[in-house]
Amino acid sequence: MNNEEKYIHSLKYSDISRALSRDFFKVFCVNTSTDFFVEFIPHENDEALDINRKGESFKEIVNYLVESAFSLDMDIVRAAITKNNILKVLTDGDAFTLNYRMMLENKAVYVRVKATWINNNDFTHILFAISNTDAHMQRLAMYERDAEKNLTYAAVSEALAADYDCIYYVDSKSGEFTEFKSSEDYKELNLDQSGSDFFNYFRTDFLSFIFEDDRDIFLKAFEKENLLKVLSVDRVFILTFRMLIKNRPTYIRIKVTKMLGDDNNHLVIGATNVDGSMKRKMQYEKMKEIANMDSLTGVKNKHAYVVAENIIDREIEQGNSDPFAVVVCDVNGLKIVNDTLGHKAGDQYINDACSLICEAFKRSPVYRIGGDEFAVLLKGADLKNKEKLIDEINQRVEENQKRGKVVVSIGVSDYVKGEDKKVSAVFERADALMYERKAQLKGKPGNRT
Repeated sequence: MNNEEKYIHSLKYSDISRALSRDFFKVFCVNTSTDFFVEFIPHENDEALDINRKGESFKEIVNYLVESAFSLDMDIVRAAITKNNILKVLTDGDAFTLNYRMMLENKAVYVRVKATWINNNDFTHILFAISNTDAHMQRLAMYERDAEKNLTYAAVSEALAADYDCIYYVDSKSGEFTEFKSSEDYKELNLDQSGSDFFNYFRTDFLSFIFEDDRDIFLKAFEKENLLKVLSVDRVFILTFRMLIKNRPTYIRIKVTKMLGDDNNHLVIGATNVDGSMKRKMQYEKMKEIANMDSLTGVKNKHAYVVAENIIDREIEQGNSDPFAVVVCDVNGLKIVNDTLGHKAGDQYINDACSLICEAFKRSPVYRIGGDEFAVLLKGADLKNKEKLIDEINQRVEENQKRGKVVVSIGVSDYVKGEDKKVSAVFERADALMYERKAQLKGKPGNRT
């Protein structure tokens, strides 16, 4: 046995699991029977875990996660992270995971929440951990708790790494690799447990197990020079793709990290089956999309407008808002259409108005904020070409009025930096101009109002 083999065989499972879990920055240990929990955070100066606080209710953890979430992701967090959801997933044998954005230091940062049983013999206590997946440069040291805390970082990291289906240890220079762990699903693939050229093996023999649509991204990611270049800047690399497991496309997440210290020529590569969490995320995204969509027109609804307004208000308050303008649109004559032709015709009239607005402002979000009222937030190219777009839609409206087609009154106002403290101030000016336009249209041939 050469020195390399001796070193590999001397490694402990805790060495591997620490490398895979060093990016967690907050860990909760929860008794699911009593809801008592202890929150651990990394100690500033050593490898111990500090007890930050204790609590009596799981709702305290949920409230923290919801309140610290990025506003657009609050609904996802609120829907997904419940005690019943987590216990159901864990009882089914999966680790609970959720990816979303959290506000850290006034910045929306992607994080990953993960819940898992502490060990396979204890179905009362769970670990609930949060990792910063937006900035993998942040390293969490290898913690060990003292006797008073009764929980070592090794135990935490092993519990967090327990759901890895396959773990490889790779010499990035020579390409030699050894498999440390493999689930039953991976064993059925008959993958090599060791070899002399990891990158060549996984780009050739292993490629047949990759779902065809994801092969290009996998090949690009596992090109040796590209991967090592990424790891020279970011100590952690994560890739999610689909593998054919039991002839079924299954989402797999591979995490690649360098060993710390003198061993930084070696990589630890862990593969996790995340099919359940990915499908739940897709379901949450679909729920979020439905919650923000106007069912009649298919554009964004008032709730979505309020969310966007709050985001811009926060940017204005922080002094980093980009230029924007608000367009307020009102559908003329909707009541007459409803009263004379019926509500079905009125719905079609609203859809026609929506199409007119969307065609005019192709690169901007359109919101239906009332029965006959729409708003558009202009940025970028549409803001730059605002005057031209306004003239074009006004011309189309006047032609429509002559021909008895849909008529929309619009008003637009620019955000004035240093004067406007909220979006509502811009909206009010645009709304007033919209009413002026409505009055102008009343005097033109074909007016219905």
